[in-house]
Amino acid sequence: MRPQTFLKHSLRAKLRNPGRFSARSVGSVVLAVLALWAVERWAGALIPNTWRLPLSGQDCRVEKISDGDTMNLRCGTRLERVRLYCIDAPEIAQKPWGTRARDYLQSITPSNVRLLKIDRDQYGRTVGEIYTTDAKPRLLNLDMVEAGQAAVYRQFCDDSRYLRTERAARAAKRGIWGRRGEHQQPWDYRGRTRE
Repeated sequence: MRPQTFLKHSLRAKLRNPGRFSARSVGSVVLAVLALWAVERWAGALIPNTWRLPLSGQDCRVEKISDGDTMNLRCGTRLERVRLYCIDAPEIAQKPWGTRARDYLQSITPSNVRLLKIDRDQYGRTVGEIYTTDAKPRLLNLDMVEAGQAAVYRQFCDDSRYLRTERAARAAKRGIWGRRGEHQQPWDYRGRTRE
């Protein structure tokens, strides 16, 4: 559970039943949540990616990979259309970059993954991080950036892991960074084609 969610639930419980918690326990909860948030926000670079498999999350089966940043997952009986958090891959119409990104994501995605839900976007899709479920879990969102198959979607991401990884991919001229063009900023391409 994200620290913000935990804090919200704790405060709701306090408001519903004021006698349940003392001022000291509420203060302790707030301090703990702030500490967790600070570690997540600023110490992410110190925590290896393999340690970051969330305790929460849901195991799902991959049904379809639509493009380099969208997939359909079967989580129990529910079908989830998932937009990968923090990244933006070239659109399929951005040949050949879009199909390369989709094909790469297909090549690194096992049939079963763990979904960590983060948000819901304006189209009703779940926004989340996708982890492998093997002994050394990998964060597929970050793998896409590392391979140069997706850019960091800065409008919706301020996670330093993604920004650092993109800088390294740019410097090495991997994937979309190998040649300048609109495929490096899919958000601009979408904005232009919608007009």
